Amino acid sequence: MSDTQSIIDRRKFIQSTGVLAGSSLVGGVAGAKGGGSEKGPVSDKRVVGYYPSWAGEYAPRDVPYDKLTHLNYAFLEPESNGEVKLAVEGDYAPEVLETFEEVTHEQPDTSFLLSIQAGWYSGRFSDAALTAERRERFARTAIEQMRTYNFDGIDIDWEYPDGSVREEDPQNLTKLLAEIRSQFDDAEEEDDRTYELSMAVSANTAVSDPLEVEKFADDVDFLNVMTYDFHGTWDSRTHFNAPLYPVPDAPNSTPTFTADYAMQYWGDRAIPKEKIHFGLPFYGRTYENVENEDSDDKGLFQPFDGGSSRTFADIQENVKSDDDYQYHWHPEARVPWLYSEADDVFIAYDDKHSVMEKTKYAVDHGFGGMMCWELSQDPTNTLLETIDRHISHP
Repeated sequence: MSDTQSIIDRRKFIQSTGVLAGSSLVGGVAGAKGGGSEKGPVSDKRVVGYYPSWAGEYAPRDVPYDKLTHLNYAFLEPESNGEVKLAVEGDYAPEVLETFEEVTHEQPDTSFLLSIQAGWYSGRFSDAALTAERRERFARTAIEQMRTYNFDGIDIDWEYPDGSVREEDPQNLTKLLAEIRSQFDDAEEEDDRTYELSMAVSANTAVSDPLEVEKFADDVDFLNVMTYDFHGTWDSRTHFNAPLYPVPDAPNSTPTFTADYAMQYWGDRAIPKEKIHFGLPFYGRTYENVENEDSDDKGLFQPFDGGSSRTFADIQENVKSDDDYQYHWHPEARVPWLYSEADDVFIAYDDKHSVMEKTKYAVDHGFGGMMCWELSQDPTNTLLETIDRHISHP
């Protein structure tokens, strides 16, 4: 048997079963090699990490593949006519993808998916899904790119098919996914391997309600719920980026804007919970010029002016070690924050503690696994190691 055929056969088995072969195996997450025998039985959960083409010094071979079942490369883009192309001109996508093509042969126990996005309500995804001809072209050209780089599937990141661009977008999304699955069936027979289809979905119920989940549930292998960006600089007061639970007495509290609410919402949709993944942000939200009305508030739920986002690595290296910034943990929201009274800066983010709690939450509630956006924001792989440590339960 050739090396290539061996890789194909191993991937087909892993992807069709969701677990590594053999009940005696021990180690990390399903689909990932190694992991250490002290962890107990292999988990049947997936761990999906997005890798952006702009990752820079965090190169494809810096990824700890033994802690991932799936790597989603971000992004490819659809044209309005349906053709799927590499990302915007000037990006490093071709060079990065050429490296990933090599890595796919080196890491046969990890599945590699090409993620396709067109920007926030840009209209190009709506255009591309509008007609049968464009949907056929979308699926065909996406699969061509997938085959070129020896990837294992396609991830759809349409933000958002809720009917805001075109009223018929939710229905056209269903048709697009069905077309991709149909062409996957043909490609699988031709290539003698299994291909996977995933999709990123909103944690905002108003955005997700229009989706015809019951109609496309069989066509997708899993959904990645973006359980973050519940609050940010678009709000009037400081708040948490990705609270697990609500804070009832918060002046700007929105009970539906929590990870728990979103996951329970998706868990009640017409799709198996095993196909639903809990999303984690590997970045935080910074609020500047915070008007701390009471020193006991530590900057929480206070008016502010300005802000930005900061990666987990930046927060750990350049902020948390600063004596001006004090660490706080919220007992209800189950997430941390940093606050500097001297700088009037509030930072909401996720750390090892909150990632641990969210990972255990996903496992305990029977969801399919975890997703993170995005890997290069934590080049030391601290948070990914935390997921790996708690995703496997004896």
